[in-house]
Amino acid sequence: MVPWADMLNHSCKVDAFLDYDKSSQGVVFSTDVAYEPGEQVFISYGKKSNGELLLSYGFVPREGTNPRDSVELPLSLSKSDKCYKEKLEVLRKYGLSASQCYPIQITGWPLELMAYAYLAVSPPSMSGQFDEMAAAASNKSTAKKDLQYSEIEEEALQFILDTCEGSISKYNKFLQASGSMDLDVTSPKQLNRRLFLKQLAVDLSTSERRILFRAQYILRRRLRDIRSGELKALTIFNGFRKFFK
Repeated sequence: MVPWADMLNHSCKVDAFLDYDKSSQGVVFSTDVAYEPGEQVFISYGKKSNGELLLSYGFVPREGTNPRDSVELPLSLSKSDKCYKEKLEVLRKYGLSASQCYPIQITGWPLELMAYAYLAVSPPSMSGQFDEMAAAASNKSTAKKDLQYSEIEEEALQFILDTCEGSISKYNKFLQASGSMDLDVTSPKQLNRRLFLKQLAVDLSTSERRILFRAQYILRRRLRDIRSGELKALTIFNGFRKFFK
């Protein structure tokens, strides 16, 4: 309804947007960065991930240029868990299910994801904390959300890492297969469109896999620090035991 408004391209580096000005009773656009004469002026389509931009507007920003990019990581309870029914019950209490997706960004993951991981790996002896964990995983907790259970932190981080690496494997398979996709069609226009869509899918997958690689690196470092600390503590303990013998 606003002529030429759709001519403005999106940039992840600006926050400027179209707005209605009551005083002039018109739609206005104020830039938030300085432009040189003849330089292209950009607008923000919103704080969206690359996947959202692709679905809504049909393009993927260049890799690494979108600080708000994210990828959904699917987490699930194990049906072989002795407390599966109890955990599922508390999850449903807060509007969650046995399988839940959480966004991961290049800068990290939400506290809700960590709370879900704690619940997924917690043993029967921690059943008294199930409700607290589920509430934190749903962001409906009135208590401090940043839960910490040091006794199961290693298991929770390993659980997230395993899920992350499973997702990376799926992206790798897709990207490997995308190099040999059958694009043999009779219409040149159809071929160009399929090549274009294929490239968008590859760009999006590459971007999301990059985020997972970063998460994998962080998780491995945290697990290494935890395990090296345990080995150090065990070495000290063994040293004391030998001394008192």
